[in-house]
Order: sequence, then structure tokens, then C-alpha cells
Amino acid sequence: MSDQRQTKLFKEKQERVAKTIRREEVDKPPFMLSADDYYPYYAGVEKSAVTSYDMAADIIAKVADDLQFDTSLFPWLPANLFYGPKIRILGGGTYTVRNFEKMQDPEKVRIMGPEEYPELIKDPNTYLLETVLPRRFEVLQDIKPEEKYNRMVEAVLGEGQKFSNYMQACEEKGCHLTLTGIMVNPVDFLFDFFREFTGIVSDIKRCPELVRDAGLAILEAYKPIIRSMSPASDKAIFIPMHIPAFLSPRDFEKTYWPSFKGFAEYMVEQGHNVVYYFEKKYGHLFDYLQELPKKGIIGVFQEDDMRLVKKKLGSSMAVAGGLSTTLMQHGTKEECIDHVKGLIQDLCPGGGYFITPDTPMMYPVDGRPENLKAVADYIRDCRL
Repeated sequence: MSDQRQTKLFKEKQERVAKTIRREEVDKPPFMLSADDYYPYYAGVEKSAVTSYDMAADIIAKVADDLQFDTSLFPWLPANLFYGPKIRILGGGTYTVRNFEKMQDPEKVRIMGPEEYPELIKDPNTYLLETVLPRRFEVLQDIKPEEKYNRMVEAVLGEGQKFSNYMQACEEKGCHLTLTGIMVNPVDFLFDFFREFTGIVSDIKRCPELVRDAGLAILEAYKPIIRSMSPASDKAIFIPMHIPAFLSPRDFEKTYWPSFKGFAEYMVEQGHNVVYYFEKKYGHLFDYLQELPKKGIIGVFQEDDMRLVKKKLGSSMAVAGGLSTTLMQHGTKEECIDHVKGLIQDLCPGGGYFITPDTPMMYPVDGRPENLKAVADYIRDCRL
């Protein structure tokens, strides 16, 4: 493909993605690929052979050129390149990379105790840097503060810049990326870094006010980060949703919702789009999701019926999902195309719908390449 033709197609994709986020009608169904280790599988490359960012970008480009999807939700990068350097800089601690996967050693995890909530709420940044991270990364213990912060800067900012350069290289090769950054909602951050699943579930029942206040404190710590990020009309901050699917509406409203809603409102106020990945089922929380900002929100739904999602939330956010990876693995090409025809017919009218796999494609069992290719070709040539 000539450079001129590639540039033209890329600009068309940018415009189509931006319009779909704004819930405007577009010329063709927008296809958002959500894939991880499926990238090298589709390209016919062993991921263990990928030893550089340049090699990974070439694989992304090869798949993007063959499938001609409109955007990729996030760029693939093998764990040894994405996590490995950070883990080495921070001395390992609770994490390691085995068989090209990030692993956590539960025996080494020492988390925050519930009695420490006041310290966290008082100053989340200091508590994270001075107390929690040294517990997880032994190399941060018993060293001078200057060395500790230098390691953190190298791990977070230095490696982050490498990843940013990698995303730019992928786009220069013709693969549009939705992602502009990755964050988690405040209470999910509390779960991920401070309390883990058993602890946070107990806290939500025993001390919900502390969970709520910790989430709001973390939100305030987030705001300078959000202000430092540059928004774009065709991109979004990616936020995976962890805890809410396990919460009753009552517990969700008391503990998770205040900082979740505040975070969404602040990001949109700062000009950002936000793409939420709703794992499992979220029908019990649709009434809350309708109260999120009415612009700049994309919801990717994994298990909810997409026709119901569009009916309930289509006036509040752009929605994505519906492409069955199970069907792409076990069905025929004709069955896969008929499935996509139904999605287009039912969900594309009125705008605001991305066709995307119902679960990120990670393994060979997530879809036969010939079926994914047939689906991608049909979407590419379809006009609304």
C-alpha cells in the first residue's frame, strides 16, 4: 500500500472513530479490534521470538494491514517487553514474568491493613510511595529516598515513554489505536494496590465510609495526572472495571459510585474521552451508568446483551461489543458473517456502536483466523 493511500485510510479511520464516540452516524460500521496475544498467533509468529519493540510493531502493522479494522482498543506487546524492564528496575518483589506472562507470587504480598485507611486518606501519594510500594518491591526498602524516587521515575516514566513511542510507531505503520492512557477507577486502584480482593470485599461490608473516602482521596491525587495528559477526539483513556460486577447496587452506591462518577466527570471536563471495559454483567448497574457524562464515554461490554445495552445506554454513551469469539472459533464463515449482519442491522442505526469482540482475543481458541478475516472483510466493505 502506498504511503499516500495509507495516510488517507488512516485519516478516514480517525474521523470514523471520533464520530462514533460522539454517537454520530458514520459511512460504514466501525470495527474495533480487542486483541492481545492473538496478534502474533494471527501473524504466524511465536510470541517468544518477539524480542524488540520494532518486531512487535511490525506484527501489529501486518495484522492491521490484513484485517483493515478501524481501530485497536489497545496495542499488543509481549509481557517480557512491557512488564519485564519495570520488574527488573524495581527488583521483582511480588511480580515476575514466566513463560511470557506476568505472574504474582501471593506468598510475597503484604498489603495495607484496614487500620491504615486514615493514613492513606490523609495523603495517598506519600502512603503509596513510602509504605505500600516498598512492601511489594524489596529493592525500595532501606535505600535513600533519592534512589527510591529515581527508580520509580525510571520504571514509570522511562518505560512509559518507550511504550508511548511504540504506540506512535504502530500508528505510523497504519494501525489506529484507541488508547491514549490506562488508568483504573479509584476504588479499583484501592483494590489493586492496597487491599486486594478479600480485603476490599470485607471493607465494603465492614467500613464502607472508609472505602468511599479513600476513593475520593485517590481521585484528588489523580487530577494532576489527568491535567498532564493531552486529549484527542479519536482516542480515549482506557479504564478496566474490576470490582463493580461483584457489588450489589446498594454497596456500589455507598462505596464505588462517588469517586467513579467524580472521576468520569473530571476527565470529560478536561476534554478526554473514556473507554470503560465492563467485564461480566452490568445490567444491575445500568441506572447508575445512565448518569455518567453524556459525551466522551465508550462502554465495552463483555457479557451483557448488546441490544439491551444499546437500548438502555445508547443515549448516554457509545457502546461496543457483541462479536462472539465462541462463534468465530466454532462457527462457519457464513455463520460469522450472518452474526455480524445482525449486529450491524440492530445496533448501528443512530450511530454510537463499535463492533468489537465480546472478550479480548488472547488465545488461538478465541477465533479461527479465517473467520476473523471473513468478518473483517465484510465490515470493511459494508456501507450504512
